[in-house]
Amino acid sequence: MLLFPASVLTTSFGVHLTLLIVVLSLAFLARRGLARFYAAHAREIRWIALAFGGYFLVTLLRMIWFSDSVGTLDGPSRLLLALGCIGFVGILRPNIRMFWIGMGIGSIGAALIGGYQWFALGEARAVGATHHAISFGDIAVAMGVMSFCALNDLRNTRVAWLPVVGLLCGALAALFSGSRGAWLGLLVVLWPMLKYGSHLHGKTIRYTVGLILVACVGAYMTPQTGVAGRMNDAVSDIERYNTLNDASTNVGIRLELWKASAMLIAEHPLVGVGRDAFHGELQALEREGRLQKSLALTYSTPHNDVLNTLVTGGLLDLSFLLLIYAAPFTFFMRTLRNGPPAAAAPALAGTLLVICFIVFGLTDVMFWLMLTKVFYATMVGVLVGFCLAARPAPAPVTRISSHDRHASTT
Repeated sequence: MLLFPASVLTTSFGVHLTLLIVVLSLAFLARRGLARFYAAHAREIRWIALAFGGYFLVTLLRMIWFSDSVGTLDGPSRLLLALGCIGFVGILRPNIRMFWIGMGIGSIGAALIGGYQWFALGEARAVGATHHAISFGDIAVAMGVMSFCALNDLRNTRVAWLPVVGLLCGALAALFSGSRGAWLGLLVVLWPMLKYGSHLHGKTIRYTVGLILVACVGAYMTPQTGVAGRMNDAVSDIERYNTLNDASTNVGIRLELWKASAMLIAEHPLVGVGRDAFHGELQALEREGRLQKSLALTYSTPHNDVLNTLVTGGLLDLSFLLLIYAAPFTFFMRTLRNGPPAAAAPALAGTLLVICFIVFGLTDVMFWLMLTKVFYATMVGVLVGFCLAARPAPAPVTRISSHDRHASTT
């Protein structure tokens, strides 16, 4: 469990290797009651299974109907396989402390790699091992806030400092990435973090949230960080697009993509234009004179989760996207309120993960890049498994022989 969070942003293969290990372990776990485990918890995880598994089945049907390439199943199949993480953790019941330590190591590693790329290599935006600055910043923030949830589990250990440092390093890695969405996600998640974490962490969480807010203000006030510059650029880009129809700026490109998406959604509301057809449809709109020539025509997504899902998959795909977020969120919130005390930390981490990804989806497409979709699905599966593993192990069922039944009745 240490490998997965520690290697997500520090290697290019960590998240995929973790999922592979889980899948290969399922054959072994089948002999230890994997099917019975899922049957026992079917009611609790049924909506999560429907979200991930149903999305795969819909993709399969779309591939057959629209004659799409088999490659369209790659991402959805990994969402389906991520359901195996629930049983993997729930049956083996690994020490959650190792998972939290890995989360802290991963956050610190992201900050170190991002700092090296920013300072030593002179890169404007750090990408870590992801090759994508926005994804790097987004996942770093998500890992940072989840790392902080380990405060109680790591208390009175030699690494009791790790949760706070992990949170700060996640924010620092986001700063190096230059991702505006990552900072927005961090600010939005502070309130639920404070609200639902206060009974776990007491004054510590209030002090830490205050420290994060001060750090955010400091980052904005310090010109060298570039935070204020990027925020001011965003406002200027919006003004230029509204007054001059300028789609050459970063925000202007997004607004032009959203405009094109609205046109395509109105024409294909139910099933969309196709999972891989957005770029081609942009070119068609430009040839028809409905879009101006701009850099927006080179993009393959509209940089918004909901818009991308609607335009490429219609209302059908949107229903599954909403379920992919709502089902885990509902599970984690229910566990946070009514579950055993040992499940509170992973439930809080899962709640913050979902909120972060919803916010990140406002300015990026979280289920288009392989890294972000596999990270989300695998992390949800692992955290759900820890929540279930925190409950007392069910008592073994004792079978009564016919001889014993006869004796008991005489």
